Formats: sequence, C-alpha cells, structure tokens
Amino acid sequence: MTSAQDLAFTTLYCIIVFLGVIGNVVVITIVRKMPSMHTTTNYLLMNLALADLLTLLLCPGLYDFALTNVRIQGLSGHVICKLFAGNAVVPVTINVAVLTVCTIAVERYLALVKPLRNLRLTKDTVGYVIALLWLIALLSCVPDIQANTFDTESNKYPCKRPWSLDEYSLHKPFIIFTCVCFGFVSSLVLLACYFEIIRGLYFTKTICSESVGTEAERKAKKQLASLLIRLTVIFIVCTLPFSIYFMFLTFLGANFVQDNYEKLYIVHRLARFLLFSNSFCNPLLYALQSSNFRDGFKRIFKFN
Repeated sequence: MTSAQDLAFTTLYCIIVFLGVIGNVVVITIVRKMPSMHTTTNYLLMNLALADLLTLLLCPGLYDFALTNVRIQGLSGHVICKLFAGNAVVPVTINVAVLTVCTIAVERYLALVKPLRNLRLTKDTVGYVIALLWLIALLSCVPDIQANTFDTESNKYPCKRPWSLDEYSLHKPFIIFTCVCFGFVSSLVLLACYFEIIRGLYFTKTICSESVGTEAERKAKKQLASLLIRLTVIFIVCTLPFSIYFMFLTFLGANFVQDNYEKLYIVHRLARFLLFSNSFCNPLLYALQSSNFRDGFKRIFKFN
C-alpha cells in the first residue's frame, strides 16, 4: 500500500526530474550550438549537465517504493536492478558530477589565481580530462556495480543495494572510501580553491586589479567566480548530508539501526533526495547567475 510519505517523495522527485531534465538539456544545447560558449570551463559545465541529466533520467526515487513485494524474474530482474532500481549506474554519474565540479574549481583557481603558470586546460586537452573523469568514476563504482544484484530470495525489495539500511553494513570499506573521497575531500578541494579566489577578488585584489585586463574582463571574472561559488555552496549543501549520514551509520551497531529503522529510513530518504536535488539545482544556477547562459538561451530559443 502506498503511504503518504511515498506520495510526497514521489511528487518531489517528479518536480526535480521534470524540471531538471529540461534545464540540463538547455545547458547542453546552449554550449553545443553557440561558438562563443566553446570554452574549457563551459565544456566542463556541459559535462556536468550531462552527468546531471543521466542522474535524473535514471533516478529510482520516482518508483522504487512501488517495487517492494513486486516479483520480477530472470534477466529482467538483473537488468532492472543493475540499471535502474538497484542504483548501480547512478553512482557513476553522481561521481562524475563530483569530479567535474572539483575540476572546474581547480581550473578556475589556476586561471584566476595562478594565471602565469602553464597549467591550465585547453580546448585540445579538456576532452581527454573529461574522458578521464568518467573512467575514474566508473572504476570507483565497480564494487557498487558488482554489489547491486537481483535478490531472488527477498520477500521485500527485489534488489540488493549497498546504499541502503539493509545492506550498508556488508560494504563498510567501500562506503567509507566513497564518502571520504567524493564527499569530504571533494568539499575541501572546492572550499580551498574558492577561498583563494574570494581572497584574490575581494581582499588582496590580485585577481581583478586595475592593471589586469579591461573593466569588462574584470566584471566577467567576478561574475564567473560568483556563479561557481554559488554552484559550490549548493553542491556541498546537497551532497554532504548523504556522506555524513552513511559515515554516521558505519559507527552504529546493527541493533541500534534495527531499533530505530523507521526514523533512520526517513533520514535516508531525505539525504538521498537532497543528493538528487543537486542535479536539478545546477542548471537553475546557470540560468539565474550567468548572463552568457541567459543570452545564449534567448538567442537559441528566439526570445527578444
């Protein structure tokens, strides 16, 4: 029987998936079709939009509650668990988004804080970097992909999932590795890069001093930095609670989890919803904060 909680989360997921898919498709279209948007940063933003788009399209939050006590069999069961309900593919796209956001932060740090060093990405190398990000994300999720299996014996949910209250205790090393690397370390990288950018913009004035570029160039640098800082804040707010939650779980005893299962399950659903919400928020940030994306939207869709 579908509960009020299930209906509430399904409605919320429907909203972020529908609007998020549209927003990410628009971002990808703008970067692809406008030559003026063909920069290394925008290519990385397009890759982020692609990862977010796939995350939303494969999001199991819309329907996974309905699979409880549903009997799926054979090959269809394995396909459904690996690609959709079991969350075997979504961690790859989420990790790609994390790595891409970190790469953008480092690239902007090098461009704005260390502009004289020959360490920046170019249009010729950014494609290789993007391919490397996808490879690293895929390799990091191999244990996750293997552990997501069709559960032929369960009387409840038909898939075994490491990122669930029922299975997490069997995959603690993998969960700790993922939370530390893609949750905490990535957040520290973002904070360190943007702290230096903010310091250079507003305190030491080394990034946008009067002797560096034209007024328009200085304004563009501040606007881009502002956009990326907002992107980072939303990223941390949406993704870090999920890592904190599972790190907390790894230190709990099995008896405590079973005794407080319902409460922990609600927190799990909230943390996971926040995680998927990041893929919905990103294109909104582009549209609201970047004049280049707003202008590109108007040109492509013929708005005056």
